[in-house]
Amino acid sequence: MDYKKMFAEMESQKPEDLHKNSRVLIVDSLNTFLRSFVAIHHINPAGNHVGGLGGFLKSVGAVIKQLQPTRVILVFDGVGGSTNKRYLYPEYKANRHITKISNWDAFDSQEEESESITNQILRLVAYLKCLPVDLIAIDKIEADDVIGYLATRFPEKVTILSTDQDYLQLVSDKISVYSPVKKIIYDPARVVKEYGITPQNFLVGKVILGDKGDNVPGVKGIGAKTLIKLFPQLKEEEKFRLVVLLEHAKQNIAKSKHYGDILNYSYQLDINRKLMDLHNPNIPQEDKVIIDHLLNNPNSEYDPIKFVKLYNEDLLGKTLLSPQIWLSETFAKLTGYELKNQE
Repeated sequence: MDYKKMFAEMESQKPEDLHKNSRVLIVDSLNTFLRSFVAIHHINPAGNHVGGLGGFLKSVGAVIKQLQPTRVILVFDGVGGSTNKRYLYPEYKANRHITKISNWDAFDSQEEESESITNQILRLVAYLKCLPVDLIAIDKIEADDVIGYLATRFPEKVTILSTDQDYLQLVSDKISVYSPVKKIIYDPARVVKEYGITPQNFLVGKVILGDKGDNVPGVKGIGAKTLIKLFPQLKEEEKFRLVVLLEHAKQNIAKSKHYGDILNYSYQLDINRKLMDLHNPNIPQEDKVIIDHLLNNPNSEYDPIKFVKLYNEDLLGKTLLSPQIWLSETFAKLTGYELKNQE
């Protein structure tokens, strides 16, 4: 593939079908799956755990029916998704996969649980390939970086489905984040109301606070409330870069020991910024070309018969009450698809 030629053709393009792309839902798929996996303890009649699989379908379907998007894009971590970020910071997500994430006796070990997660995700992909949705996974790239890139590629409304706070830095008049747990849509006003920081300054705030879930260290002794006291300008519409906050800390170092702690931690803070910045995701140019190609060539196939066949094979029972009705109610309003396997 001639990436340079393709990129030259696509660089200035947005996805062409404005109707199809007028209301785009982007799903942080692993985040959504793991939330279902942990919350739903469903063992099918064959003795297999299927809570993540069935819960994902039910959860995403409910959001589609609520938001009524014209296009749905499901993004997964690629193989070795954290590789590039671990080059930058070897301890990144080193706290993951150490212990079980569920507390049931269905799994005797972390290894058994991990095997179930992998098997259910692979099976889930088979289901999703039957639906008029787009699947994206880029090797060595995390889903959040791909989503950060995707969210800026559409001319109209984009909603990101995830419980990950990192996406709040992307919120604007065009981009919102839907939390399926809180059942809240985060627009700029909601971000300020809940966190006391404007979306354009959410990143620099997270850089200082760190992210325990990703094993990214913040400045010790500084929590969300202290952060706002130290840097009240984070409430403003103007976007403040890390270097500006460091200069503010330098000028006010006599007023609080926290300013000194921040300055002493400036090297790690610059690493944090590179790890967390979704406005400038760490995606190689050739992978951006691949993503743009996928955007401009959306999946148009819809095979409800195969979907129902998979559903019955997995003995999901009443997970969706009636899979046929669920399919009709959930995907009938998505645009630009062709029914397959209707003989």
